[in-house]
Amino acid sequence: MNVDPAVGKILGMVMAYAVSALGLLLAYYNYRKRIVKADRIFTPRALAILWIVGTLSVVGLVLAAAAVSAGNRPEGQSILYDLPGIVAPGLVFLLSFWVTWALFKKFSSR
Repeated sequence: MNVDPAVGKILGMVMAYAVSALGLLLAYYNYRKRIVKADRIFTPRALAILWIVGTLSVVGLVLAAAAVSAGNRPEGQSILYDLPGIVAPGLVFLLSFWVTWALFKKFSSR
């Protein structure tokens, strides 16, 4: 995958900020549940917005990374050619997401 190093750094920072945002979101969830003793943490509309924004952000980042590294290839071939470069950071992000969630579940249980 021939990606400009600056683009790679930006994508890495975006992934780090996404996991950090997950940590903040889980801290807010814990605060609402334990301190405020709220029955509902998020409304159904807020949950839908979180899922939609998250999904669109991930899809947009993958397509942007494929477009930046496309060179002279058509877009469909670019995504297939760069699949290892897309899957590897995605797996790192999923691992980070899972570790953050597992730590939250461990430390928020009574």
